Amino acid sequence: MTAKAPQRLSILEIAREAGVSPATVSRAFNQPGLLRPATRARIDEVTQRLGFRPNRVGRSLRAGRTRTIGLLLPTLANPVFAECFEGAEQAARRAGYSVMMGLTGYDPSVESAYAQALIDHQIDGLVLTVGDAASNATLHALELAGLPHILAYNESASHPYVSVDNKAAAFDMVARLSAWGHRRLTFVSGPLTSSDRARRRLQGARAGAKTLGLPRIAHCVMPAHTESSPAILRDLLARADAPSALFCSNDLLAMSVISQLAELGVHVPGDLAVCGFDGAGVGALLVPPLTTAAQPSRDIGATACALLLDRLAGKPAASVRLPHRIVDGGTAGVWQPQPARRRRAYAA
Repeated sequence: MTAKAPQRLSILEIAREAGVSPATVSRAFNQPGLLRPATRARIDEVTQRLGFRPNRVGRSLRAGRTRTIGLLLPTLANPVFAECFEGAEQAARRAGYSVMMGLTGYDPSVESAYAQALIDHQIDGLVLTVGDAASNATLHALELAGLPHILAYNESASHPYVSVDNKAAAFDMVARLSAWGHRRLTFVSGPLTSSDRARRRLQGARAGAKTLGLPRIAHCVMPAHTESSPAILRDLLARADAPSALFCSNDLLAMSVISQLAELGVHVPGDLAVCGFDGAGVGALLVPPLTTAAQPSRDIGATACALLLDRLAGKPAASVRLPHRIVDGGTAGVWQPQPARRRRAYAA
């Protein structure tokens, strides 16, 4: 004999047990922020005690929404993006939304394929970070599909975004280095064609140097955005006009540079100052801690999610720039020239 499936509890029974109206129970599942904490807690207690699970699939089909958003990031190996994910996921969960995530590895083809897969899963909207927002096939596809989306970290004149002002933050870092007596600065990054953030940071750094009367900032290009090359570093520092400070486009690259400088016998910050960009928590664990232009990654994720939910609620698209701050960690400081010592170290 076939066992009879257990009868599913209804919202009416939950409402009766909790002493509230069915409409209040519905709001607890769909718009929990509208309820008083005590009411929400009472309904949560009843649903957990009775083992009630709302039929989200059926409700989503009736409403034409899945209450799921997508989150497309380059990687979680970089703690900046991990913090962004946490901020977005927590904001979505509080609003009663689920999150589907994809990692692109900075590969445009993977990015496009993931975006289409998320569209096929009928997500309601998407938060994403791309390599270059100015010429991006994925963003064009999202526009054609009519899918609401918000960029995180990228700045764009054509798409809503949440970011810091990358140019202003880089300008401020150059001003700090200048105040410490540094005049010969080099900006270190991966290829600019694959990162509009690095490009904006270089522009801001050079604008700062020009305003402050410093020599034009040189640009040292590494093969990758988060890993430096010992050979390129050695060649750079062996030059007669070697810099006194390296401004790296992100914190992981700065940490890679510091590690390789140690292998070359170069002391940071005594021989050479190094600073980064991001404010990744791991940078504070270095000895000395990393000097960096910090951006609030968790807030970037949370704000991007909030703006996306606003769009889903019918509000107009909006962009937000969050504040940055310069963290004087200790890998950069007042410049005290030691030319003989530095030349010996770089020639090794």
